[in-house]
Amino acid sequence: MLRLLRLAKDFMRAAVFSKPEFIDIKEIKLSQNKENEQTILLKVNSCAVCGYDARVFRNGHRKVKPPIILGHEICGEVIQNNTSFSNGSIKIGSRVVVSPLVPCLSCWYCNIKQYNMCDDLKEIGSTVNGGFAEYIKIPQSTIAIGGLVPISDSLSNEEASLLEPLACCLNAFNNFITTSGKVIDTVVIFGDGPLGLINLQIAKKILDIKFVTIIGKIPSRLQKAKSLGADLVVSFPKDNDIDGIRSLEDKIWKSTKGVGASVVIIATSDRAALDFAIRISSKNSKIMIFAGMSKRNTPFTIDPNWLHYNQISISGSFSSVPKMLVEASRLASAKDIDLSQMITHRFSLDEIEKAIISTENYNGLRSVINKF
Repeated sequence: MLRLLRLAKDFMRAAVFSKPEFIDIKEIKLSQNKENEQTILLKVNSCAVCGYDARVFRNGHRKVKPPIILGHEICGEVIQNNTSFSNGSIKIGSRVVVSPLVPCLSCWYCNIKQYNMCDDLKEIGSTVNGGFAEYIKIPQSTIAIGGLVPISDSLSNEEASLLEPLACCLNAFNNFITTSGKVIDTVVIFGDGPLGLINLQIAKKILDIKFVTIIGKIPSRLQKAKSLGADLVVSFPKDNDIDGIRSLEDKIWKSTKGVGASVVIIATSDRAALDFAIRISSKNSKIMIFAGMSKRNTPFTIDPNWLHYNQISISGSFSSVPKMLVEASRLASAKDIDLSQMITHRFSLDEIEKAIISTENYNGLRSVINKF
């Protein structure tokens, strides 16, 4: 009755980001549907805190225009369905995971279903209100592309909120597997955070890659990487530690029997990882830039002849598309990927700032808002 009463009044509690370092819990009105607007309303069950959320909170972002509700790793329950075209499985009471993509549906990329490349892309939790709230209204174009994916009873709400980052990792692997056309023997993953460790699980459990190395900086996270199957875990040297860099380089070359890494995944915003990746890559290798990097870093330069004569590919991977979210749900539901291992901290909505600070301080792995 309490939930129905709140909906009747059209009010909800939300964490509203107003400017860098200011986020407040407010009672705000649920926006009313416009005429012929087809949307779905979700009660938010869980919303994980991404490193992106922490960076926006601290510094703002060019595409984020406050006031706005952040949060894009969302598991919710369908409360209202005002659509005529959504999947028949999206019923009242269904638990779903949300794709954050809000594409234009009319550009060249949308026409070929590469919605994450949309020329006029908007995103839930960035340019459209997100999941750090009691309720969220899902935009029409997100629903139209299949951006709400039902989840099985085998997944908890918290695990389901991590299906979106799992889908992003699957998108990265899909990109280099479909274009490399070669056997992948060794993978080096820069980054010991949740995304690095999800990439690790895909490499070992799904692709059965023989030798996977995790390079990170947090001892507890490196220990977790080892427990999840990493064949080698190493700490990245501090800035300007030339001897440490050379020693690590030697270790990687020895671990790959003098061949180098077949694939290097950069799941960290540290530009030094990209500089180091070119020193450990094998011929015919692929370097995947998985994380965004600050423009304040010095420009990256690379010898085009090294790329040419060694047939090196450097590519990027951004977000994912709904079909990857469906695959993420399948893998996690079958426990082929264990997302529960990534969740270490739980907070209420009232503790949103604590959750963000925990994230930016690299405490544990993923923090989740699960009480609204």
